[in-house]
Amino acid sequence: MESAVLKRTYERLYRVLLSKIAREASIVANRENRALGLSIQIVENGYVVEKFPDGSKRIIKELVRVKSTIELKKGSMLYLK
Repeated sequence: MESAVLKRTYERLYRVLLSKIAREASIVANRENRALGLSIQIVENGYVVEKFPDGSKRIIKELVRVKSTIELKKGSMLYLK
């Protein structure tokens, strides 16, 4: 049986590994899109922005933060339909 400390260490290592894999996949996808002449969409300064291979940008939409009206307590269960 694993100790709680060892389990948390494994979980942290998995998160770090998954983060590195996602970052590398994103870099490869961006390179492929540029090579194919395709645009990419990113979030920049509170806006969804489309970046074109020639370096130009177009603002698609402004992101608005919404504060939740629901207060959850520790241990609350959510049920999705």
